[in-house]
Amino acid sequence: MLNMGIKNKAAGSYLSLVAAVVALVTAIVFLTTQATAAPLGHDGTAPGVVLLAGVAAAVVLFIFPIRFGALIQAAIYNIALYLVVVQLYFVFADVINNVTFAGGNAKLCVLYMLGTLVCCLLSVAACFFRQTRDEATEKSGDEPQKTSRVGAVAPAVLLCAIAVCVGVYFNMDGSLAISNPGTSEGETADGENFSFNYSDNTFKDMSIEELAAIPRETWEAKEADGQVAYYFEGQYTEGFSTIVDPGCLDLYCCTDGSVYGSFSGPATSVAGGTVSYVYGYWYNYDENGEYNFVIHITGNQNLDGSTVATNVDGGADADVYIFDTDHGAYNWEASLSYGLYGGMMTRNINIYGQVYAKAQSLTIDSSALPVFYTGDSFDATSLAATAVRGNGSEESIWNGRISYSGFDSQTPGTKTVTASFLGATTTFDVTVEELVAETYTGSYELVADGVPTATEAQMVVDYSHKTCRVTSADGTLSISGTLVEVGDGSVTITLNGSAPLTAPITEGNAGKQITIPAHQEVVSGWGTSETYEIGECILNLAS
Repeated sequence: MLNMGIKNKAAGSYLSLVAAVVALVTAIVFLTTQATAAPLGHDGTAPGVVLLAGVAAAVVLFIFPIRFGALIQAAIYNIALYLVVVQLYFVFADVINNVTFAGGNAKLCVLYMLGTLVCCLLSVAACFFRQTRDEATEKSGDEPQKTSRVGAVAPAVLLCAIAVCVGVYFNMDGSLAISNPGTSEGETADGENFSFNYSDNTFKDMSIEELAAIPRETWEAKEADGQVAYYFEGQYTEGFSTIVDPGCLDLYCCTDGSVYGSFSGPATSVAGGTVSYVYGYWYNYDENGEYNFVIHITGNQNLDGSTVATNVDGGADADVYIFDTDHGAYNWEASLSYGLYGGMMTRNINIYGQVYAKAQSLTIDSSALPVFYTGDSFDATSLAATAVRGNGSEESIWNGRISYSGFDSQTPGTKTVTASFLGATTTFDVTVEELVAETYTGSYELVADGVPTATEAQMVVDYSHKTCRVTSADGTLSISGTLVEVGDGSVTITLNGSAPLTAPITEGNAGKQITIPAHQEVVSGWGTSETYEIGECILNLAS
């Protein structure tokens, strides 16, 4: 009976059978290695379990064939493909961006995806072939042809494959995965042991104001002097838009128990391209003398010098509990709620740590760096930086994570800037030119409480940066715009969303003056937009 059933198999059945063999091998490899090959926080057995379900369905349908059986297998394998892609795409984001925050073994992840994709393709192809020879003879009435020897031995091949894969599953030593040995009781990956007791930490009693009062040069000198024990770097992911911010939080755990670092980010909702400094303390043995790795974030210091203590009531975490991990190059990991904008909101940040190792080299591409003008602050947004880490890996570094020194815009000329990251430094030249701008003063109709009101203000027409800005004398109200064109005796500008305005610059009784014609300005808020009529304004050049 079984022999007759095997002889009756057609090409569709054999394609489904091959898909099942590939699915079985892929599932066994996946279930055995995914714990270390998947990205941090994204391991799980669901894709492997679904693949095994497809194998089970293939065996049942091979023995008891039904019409459209291959379609059932195709649906199961496609579900597995969806699950494996969703679970592992972080690894490929790391490879593309040359970062290692999510960790994982990209080669094994490719193997999982390719194996699952092959299962999908084979099972879909099987849908276009007959599953049994009876289907070919139903209409013609001919007797089914004798099957080939391949059909006779196919079940034996499947059973052998199952036996081999089960043996691999129980005997595999995990050599396909790349990982570091686990850590415990403060032991580092290279066998060193650096501990710090909570009771010995003098920084735990210092406020953010006291910590920020210590010169930044003093903090950064700890790294140069070899006083950093552990280094943590953070990653923020906007889950709904799958944006991975590769430059959030850098923390240096120093041998004296202190913590310093920086919080930054490109143009995401984390930091909006800004940088702030982070201070705190750490310990890995608590007040009871038990191993308990904790990083305490006392607060932040903004670039303007203001300080903000960690807003625990607002949902931010002050004490970050560090867990051992054996994932990739990292020895520790943690997740924390980080306060933004003075503690008004929080974002979840994943941080990953390792024993501190200096970078071997740092390369800065400054070819896209713009010209600076006197009075400017240094803006590294257009720089492209690449660092070779202590373990030899190359990583693209967002410039907000790099320390820059040597920039001076008080005088024009060529300035040499030094960039530093994890102990590696490099230099590049920056051009500073004399700022060309004019400041006018007078009365301007600024919108206050929804009403355009004549207000004493000053207007800066910046010819170098191609901008213009109007600010009330007390600094509470301001609008900005762009310098579109400089004409002969006039400038074309936009102000607060207005259409381009031609503003004549003439010599009046009080000297040089600019006339802003009557126009409409747009004031936008949260989901609202109002248009206001602004009357003509005449401002005089300030002395």
